Amino acid sequence: MRIVTVFHPTRFCNLDCRYCWAPDKDDNLKLSLPILSEVLTQIYARSDLSNCDFLWLTGEPLVMGLDYFKSAVSLCKDLKPHHLSPEFIIQTNGTLINDAWAEFFAEHDFVVGVSIDGPKHIHDLQRVTKAGTGSFDATLRGINLLVKHGVKGSAICVISKATLNTSPDELFSFFYERKIAWSYLLEAKIGEHAASDRALDKSDLPKLQTFLGRLIELWGKHHGTYIRDFDQLSRRLFGAVGFQSNYNNLGCLDILNVTAEGDFYWGNPELLSATKGDLRHIRFNMSNADVWKCRESAEFKKVEREIHDGISKCQSQCPYFAGCQGGNPAHKYYQYGRFDITSHLTCELNDQIIPNLLINKLERELSELAA
Repeated sequence: MRIVTVFHPTRFCNLDCRYCWAPDKDDNLKLSLPILSEVLTQIYARSDLSNCDFLWLTGEPLVMGLDYFKSAVSLCKDLKPHHLSPEFIIQTNGTLINDAWAEFFAEHDFVVGVSIDGPKHIHDLQRVTKAGTGSFDATLRGINLLVKHGVKGSAICVISKATLNTSPDELFSFFYERKIAWSYLLEAKIGEHAASDRALDKSDLPKLQTFLGRLIELWGKHHGTYIRDFDQLSRRLFGAVGFQSNYNNLGCLDILNVTAEGDFYWGNPELLSATKGDLRHIRFNMSNADVWKCRESAEFKKVEREIHDGISKCQSQCPYFAGCQGGNPAHKYYQYGRFDITSHLTCELNDQIIPNLLINKLERELSELAA
């Protein structure tokens, strides 16, 4: 079995991004090294574990400090069985990166994801400090330091209504000119964003389709650029990556999340808030539960069946399944309060759009060649 362990080492974040889904961003509680050690001991005890990658996520992981991360990485390496080769990944807003951080990431071969929403006038509308000022300059400085030290990584850009009011050419050029690989997320009107006037809904579909269509045209014309959403989908659609029927992987049930207080759950990281509410029955604590044994509990099995049922329905009913492979179960839950459903807002705004855009692009190019 191969898993990903996501550490949410602190809820605190030095920014106050307007679309952030992470709860309790002013809470200073931090994941202790003894709890981290216990998590690793339990993970590594599984005899059929083929590998475990480690991802540090919400709030802003770098506020834990460099010394903490040096100790954490040492524990991950020192406690692991010899046959495992974990990859270290971190998602950060980039504002706290300096030369020392960049050197550490390079030394331990981290993959660093940085959240940046494109040009300054877009980024600073959405990704602000607690004082309400823009964070673009500090984030870009961090990215430049990562590039300077040869650190692997990419960027994540959130597309909201504000993004659609700018030029897709400008957004594309921002990443392309800096040779930054990137992906995008949509701020959709679901869950905590249901009432947001910045979030996308079905009325934005025509504008979004035009925007993404232009991004695909630019992506296709500029060799060497990488937009994960388009690159991965094109490989799936055109045969380079076959469908693997692994419902744990597709349903995010191979992801172990560990919080600052030592709570843990299996599933998509975006369910962090839900597991303190209606899904609290699948959230356990290291003080009295085992990360593997909890997977056999009736509570977990119920959610597991519901997620698998949703994926099965998608596979049997939806012509877009080859692309999204069931989609994000958290998005299903936050819209409908269940996992065993098929079409939902996020897939209607993205997963059902970009396959057609890619196929239309291919058909146009074939027609031009035939002519």
